[in-house]
Amino acid sequence: MAPRAPRSLSTFCRKKLPLIQARTDGRRLLDTVVAIVETDRWNSFDRFHETTRTLVDRYSAAGAGVEVVPLQTGGRIGSGRWIIHEAADVRSATVDVIGPVRRRVLDYKENPWHVIQWSGATPRNGMVNELVIVDDSEKLERIPPDGLSGKIVLTRLNPRSRLRALAQTGAAGVITDQPVENLPNATAWTKFGWGGIPIGNAAFHLVGLVLSENEGNKLRRLAKTHGSLTLRTKVDIRKYVGTHDIISGLVPGEGRPQEEIWVLAHSGEPGAIDNASGVALCVEIATVLESLIAEGSLPRPKRTIRLLNAYECYGFFKYLEDIERPVPPLGGLNIDSVGAKPKVCDSRLEWHNTIPMSARFVNKLGETIVRSALQRRNPGYKLCVEPFVSTSDTLIGDPKYGFPCPWITTHRQARSFDAYHTSADTPNLLSRPGLALCATAAAGYLYFLANAGSREVVELAMAETESTLEQLRPSQKQLSPGQVSYICEAHRINLEKLQDWVSEKDHDQVLARLSTYERQVREAARSAARRKTQSGRRSVPGSRRVPHRTALLSPDLSNTPPSIAAWIGKARLSPWALFWADGRRTLAEIAEALTCEYQREITLEQVTLFFEAHADLGYVELSEPTQGHSVLE
Repeated sequence: MAPRAPRSLSTFCRKKLPLIQARTDGRRLLDTVVAIVETDRWNSFDRFHETTRTLVDRYSAAGAGVEVVPLQTGGRIGSGRWIIHEAADVRSATVDVIGPVRRRVLDYKENPWHVIQWSGATPRNGMVNELVIVDDSEKLERIPPDGLSGKIVLTRLNPRSRLRALAQTGAAGVITDQPVENLPNATAWTKFGWGGIPIGNAAFHLVGLVLSENEGNKLRRLAKTHGSLTLRTKVDIRKYVGTHDIISGLVPGEGRPQEEIWVLAHSGEPGAIDNASGVALCVEIATVLESLIAEGSLPRPKRTIRLLNAYECYGFFKYLEDIERPVPPLGGLNIDSVGAKPKVCDSRLEWHNTIPMSARFVNKLGETIVRSALQRRNPGYKLCVEPFVSTSDTLIGDPKYGFPCPWITTHRQARSFDAYHTSADTPNLLSRPGLALCATAAAGYLYFLANAGSREVVELAMAETESTLEQLRPSQKQLSPGQVSYICEAHRINLEKLQDWVSEKDHDQVLARLSTYERQVREAARSAARRKTQSGRRSVPGSRRVPHRTALLSPDLSNTPPSIAAWIGKARLSPWALFWADGRRTLAEIAEALTCEYQREITLEQVTLFFEAHADLGYVELSEPTQGHSVLE
């Protein structure tokens, strides 16, 4: 028998969600997308600050609170922390053929996607270089040091992964015309790195520019016709110690306002779907909820909803780390690439679960609300419930330092939409009804969490307990001790996290109910463990060491010394494997948990390699356990 849906959630979907749905406006959403794209598409820090002003104005017009925290660029290089190395304002960029013919090749002011992020600048009067075409990686590696000194390279290779090889040839710059599948006129969004040039390549500086496939072909034909081309390249970029903003739109809570539900939707990215759509949803959520609260259709929620817009995880993670608050965020949502037209996303509206070791009750809660919104007004989507997948931002689901954080998106995980990370990612790819549906679902999920009380806690705990007991019941396939432990630990984490929603006046009564649920699962676990009596993994030296985490989240490998980054990579584990280290589990127990998560054998050797590398970076300390423990005790 399927677990019962919480009654309070069913009531919410029947009575409150339609109010949110009726108030959501797809036209207003698309207008906000256009306004954000207008400044973010320049991929320049001075224009990102203009986006800040746009968002402040729109949150204020919505009746929401608004905060702006400027975060300084720079930081601990080689620490693994998520930092933007420096700010960069792109003022202009042009390339012209000046011999033997004269022809304009590109102009940043006409298409800002022409500049590779973190490109170097030229002298004020530009630089004059012969064009050399190199499309073969092996040929590039064979070019001797300084073999292309003073040249500018045209290539279909990825310049980010070839930065070192290109720089060592002595080339002054690179122009890439990497093809975009099915879109030969699209210019690919190209970067030498995310928060900056990775520290292993930080000494290598090139002028970097981008052409579409068709523009590249024109330049190639011109070179073939004339045998040799001379280019004048002018790139004006100012790099400096600056700031990047984290903007908060606030739907203030009443009663427990210091407790917050966080929303992540990154700005500072040039595309309409990825991710002006997500930021626009935040503004719409604030607009809809504040208007319904003002007219008395919805009570003000108990907790504050904080809608965060920043330069991806480089903003969100630093904000989480640097800004002190009375209590950690309780839960949240990642909104990234939403509202695509059905034909763009194969009609897929995807709801991705939170990180496996985080509190999972949010997964079914969000799925139920999204499904209810679709049943009332479907713009042509089919709901696809997917396992956790990292978009980097969703790593904030870290159970020790972050909060459970599912992800709503119309970005197909099996295959990106053709215009992904290209100049073709424009507002005309978005659906007004699709944006409205995503805003409705997200607003409903956030409001339910922000206003949840003891009744909702008990019902959600009951639903999770029924689901857990179903997994442990005798008619199911035989479970190993590791699998039993994995199932029970998920239930324990759910109940532990749900306690954060309990009010003081109900605390003792609710905890008694939760203790009953925990006892039911413990008894079922003992029975399941007796049915499968194998001893599990053999004990080997070092397997009982316990990793204790000492730093937030997982490291940015581009800001990690290359030797340690390679060491971590050799373990072939996901970055969030780090989050299984709760200060109680041994390395052997983490290997068991990862085997259950991945549904394939994960060896103790892999886990040991992974955690020893993180210990070397300063993210964990490894110690011998003080005493044995088991979730079945």
